[in-house]
Amino acid sequence: MYDQPLTRLKGVGEKKAEKLKKIGLVTFDDVLYDFPRRYMDRRFVKHVTEIASEEMGVISARVIKKRTKYIQKTKKEMLILDVTEGYFTGEILFFSSKFFMGDFEEGSHYFFYGKVEKSGPLFKMIQPDYAPIEDTSFLGIIPIYNATLGISQNDLVSVHRQVLRYLANQIEDTLPESLRAIAGIIPLETAMHQIHFPTSKEGYVTAKKRIVYDELFFLQLRLILLKRNYHKPLLKPFVLDAQMDAVMTRIPFELTNAQNAVLRDIFEDLQSGYSMNRLVQGDVGSGKTIIAFLTLLLSVFNGKQGILLAPTTLLAEQHYENFVKLFPDFTSCLLTSSVLTSEKKRIKAAILEGTIKVIIGTHAVIQDDVKFSNLGVVITDEQHRFGIRQRLSALQKAEKPHALIMSATPIPRTLSLILYGDMDISVIDQMPQGRKPIKTHFVLPSKVAEMYAFIAQKLEEGRQGYVICPLIEESETIDLNAAETVYKAMIKRFAPFKVGLIHGKMKAIDKDAIMHAFKSGEIALLVSTTVIEVGIHVANATSMVIMNTERFGLSQLHQLRGRVGRGDEQSYCFLLSEKLSTTAKQRVETLVGSNDGFEVAEKDLELRGPGEIFGLRQHGIPELKMANLIKHKEVIAAVQKHIRMILEEYNMNHQAYVTLINKQNINLEKWFTL
Repeated sequence: MYDQPLTRLKGVGEKKAEKLKKIGLVTFDDVLYDFPRRYMDRRFVKHVTEIASEEMGVISARVIKKRTKYIQKTKKEMLILDVTEGYFTGEILFFSSKFFMGDFEEGSHYFFYGKVEKSGPLFKMIQPDYAPIEDTSFLGIIPIYNATLGISQNDLVSVHRQVLRYLANQIEDTLPESLRAIAGIIPLETAMHQIHFPTSKEGYVTAKKRIVYDELFFLQLRLILLKRNYHKPLLKPFVLDAQMDAVMTRIPFELTNAQNAVLRDIFEDLQSGYSMNRLVQGDVGSGKTIIAFLTLLLSVFNGKQGILLAPTTLLAEQHYENFVKLFPDFTSCLLTSSVLTSEKKRIKAAILEGTIKVIIGTHAVIQDDVKFSNLGVVITDEQHRFGIRQRLSALQKAEKPHALIMSATPIPRTLSLILYGDMDISVIDQMPQGRKPIKTHFVLPSKVAEMYAFIAQKLEEGRQGYVICPLIEESETIDLNAAETVYKAMIKRFAPFKVGLIHGKMKAIDKDAIMHAFKSGEIALLVSTTVIEVGIHVANATSMVIMNTERFGLSQLHQLRGRVGRGDEQSYCFLLSEKLSTTAKQRVETLVGSNDGFEVAEKDLELRGPGEIFGLRQHGIPELKMANLIKHKEVIAAVQKHIRMILEEYNMNHQAYVTLINKQNINLEKWFTL
């Protein structure tokens, strides 16, 4: 029914079908979901006196005479209709007489819709839409679709109208009646008719509400089903006892209120008797790591092992060093690809025996030959750096481990509800006490020398800094600051201080050596590409220069900036660009004006859209045609609530919801790249 070709329609031959294919219209289903981009309101016929000059309107006029006029500039004849409308006389002009001459008869009445230009008792309309007075279908709210060369709006309106006639009383509703009642939405067939050919503004509003709900509902439902987490397995509840209280008192700094709130969420999950599946979001430097450590220790106190996965060897090493420093009396290990083979063998044997309780590492931890004695918790740091397949590999290391995911990439709550709709979400929205906001400045070309002098002064005081570039090698076609070129320039400018270079094309062992040298203070200034976006934390680094700011996204700029400001000293971020587009200027203004990652992320979502930020389309997630993740936050929240209810009904074999879920045919392999 839905997959019928458009050649079944009147007036659509093979040639026209090929043109329709260029705008994605091949079957009835394509046409059904090809929504108008705007509408023309042609419901009301008005007298010329009721329409202000230069405004759009519908008039009914009689053709007194039709004549042509040769236009020297275009070498074509123009058709001019002399018409009367009440006491007014006017001219209707068409730019090509041969296409329109046969459509009009002198003495007949026609509807005309277009811009009315007035001059005293005379009026003029240029290239208006028109129809004989007998054709009342001309009047109404008329859809305007995305067109292509050789396909007119009249063609598209005809195609959409015919498809709706063909499918009359055959459009199967995608949602059960019980759910429609809860959501307060109209049947799908009614919505389709009203979205394409609305009879009133109210009809359009209710139709759009239904389409928006459908798009957000099925997007979120499919993501949840993809993650296969629509039921929480029962587990033996963790016990929170005096051992945990004693550990908390050993922490050499005071946790923020936000950190304590997130800990309560996690501890409640672990004591609930159900498997935890929680996302912890926190800006760079907000204190997520200590949350991970305490979660690992609660697992140990309950006789379980815990994993902390990091995306890079450097970050894993940093986590391990910090854990050992804070909690030296707990058996822990570091497992990365760079660990010696003999040491790996010893560590794997100890993990299997259960003598090592806390395992911190990279992808090496989730290799097939790593077996666990009694795994209780899997924590993934910088989760966006791991694919779904990798995260599932970690969770399959035990029968039912608790899952905690940490992200330093702030995601607007609207997107969190969509991308992590199956998860509970906690947010650390408070920075540790004493942490100073990073001072961010846009530097004009005339002030660059002054900026470098300021950075040199900071280096002399013993501080360190970064210079970030968008490219590795100089390009003849793109005028950008290449890392290798800038590296050479920085060596000269900042002599005798040692300058280092790191980029993604370097071997892992070389990158690690450079980062260790920077961390130890041997390198004073590090020239880098975005490879340091997720990297080691160097509290002594207080200055950052970002070249060609216009080449970076807003959230990426914020992540880069987060490499400084890790200690108690005041830190600075300088943004350089010789040419800023309107959007790039908005990015700079946002970054200069705010250190709040969530505020930055909201602006990034507004500027770029979710598809570009998260690459949704590449991963097969359906495109949102009418739903807007910024404007429809309330709908997203409602959808999430309704899906929870549906999955409960599904688990109780409620037939309507069993049918609904079983229809969601998802190719998991296609989605594993998320």
